[in-house]
Amino acid sequence: MSDFGVVILLLVIVMPLAWFASEFQNRRWVRLVLGSVAILLSFGVASLVGTLERLNANSWFGEATKNLVDETIEQLEAGNQDQVLSALRRLQANYSPTYENRARYDELVKEAVADMRRREQAP
Repeated sequence: MSDFGVVILLLVIVMPLAWFASEFQNRRWVRLVLGSVAILLSFGVASLVGTLERLNANSWFGEATKNLVDETIEQLEAGNQDQVLSALRRLQANYSPTYENRARYDELVKEAVADMRRREQAP
């Protein structure tokens, strides 16, 4: 973990504890500042995690799609239209996208690419 990550982790742990400890003091402004910072920090961390997850999903989906497009072009240029069409139809039949998960897209693409290559090698 980077130094920046360690600092953020410490702040996420320390700020709510400091806010709790300040509740037993008479200085109202300290409680307000620590409480506000703790709440804003939690929103910031949640936003950062969401952004990183979206970037990860985009990268993951993009790589699988690039592999599929590359292999499709390669096989079409080699004159294997029937094999490509068969593999893409199987991919289409097995792929059912959902908002809840990634629908095994990367695995289905790997299978389709392997199927295109396997059919190319068959006599």
